[in-house]
Amino acid sequence: MKIHFVDSNIFYYHLLQDKVHGPRATGIIGRIRDGEAAATSVIVISELISLFEFRIMQTHKRVDLSLGEKKYITERFERSTSDCHDLITSLVHLEKLDCTSDDALNAFTYRSKYRLGFNDAINLAVMERNNILDIYSFDKAFDNIPWLKRKDA
Repeated sequence: MKIHFVDSNIFYYHLLQDKVHGPRATGIIGRIRDGEAAATSVIVISELISLFEFRIMQTHKRVDLSLGEKKYITERFERSTSDCHDLITSLVHLEKLDCTSDDALNAFTYRSKYRLGFNDAINLAVMERNNILDIYSFDKAFDNIPWLKRKDA
């Protein structure tokens, strides 16, 4: 059975309903909700929540925004954090994969070999260990991995 790994940007664009990537991300989430086999990792979940928290922190520091704008943006990212939990736990066909210390060590090699960020390199190690050859992602850096097929819709 073919399983797609779901990268963090799919969840991110879906949760924020991004105007460019949101509809495609939502389509992917819909297919998983309808029963398509998929997997993600604890690294993806951590990356998502860390990004939402970072965006909140950035918003508070901005001097070009009014208090009302800051409040609106902050509430949007806080809601996305809560919605992320609800989404991840409600997708029963989404396997949540752990990360091992070997995955982290292998990531050092994949980081330089494939020119990936460290979180993407760990996720690549998780995919390899679990024999996952397909990924849903908008990140074209995954196109550099010869054994991995990236899809964004």
